Amino acid sequence: MSERIWIGPALAAVGDVAVDLSTIDSLESALTYHRERHTVLAGNVANLDTPGYRPLDLQRRSTDGASNLAVTEPGHLASAGPSDLVTSFDDGGSLQGSDGNAVSLERELAKIDANRARYATSAELVSRRLALLRYAAGDGT
Repeated sequence: MSERIWIGPALAAVGDVAVDLSTIDSLESALTYHRERHTVLAGNVANLDTPGYRPLDLQRRSTDGASNLAVTEPGHLASAGPSDLVTSFDDGGSLQGSDGNAVSLERELAKIDANRARYATSAELVSRRLALLRYAAGDGT
């Protein structure tokens, strides 16, 4: 019996059937990022009247693969590939009030709404992907 070697995204293999689960992992990462970003943005709104407060935001960037591990032996598992790196940054810009607070309520609420829409879109995509898997795993009903 020949040994099978899977190259590419994480696969769940059952016999000759393989299911690509990388999209669900990517969407899980997106949901986590948007949930954490919402917490940061809500904290900015909560500190609207705090003197000297500088608003924060999160930024998600893909790594270039430089931090990925190399496969040095045939039995080693390959790394998952490029991953996302989340960093926080000062989003105050040059705008600030007389008390040194740089939070703009309108700007923060606009960012919260855009973030909410992206979260809802990711959640809907997860729901549809799981429904498709449930349909495929069932008897077609």
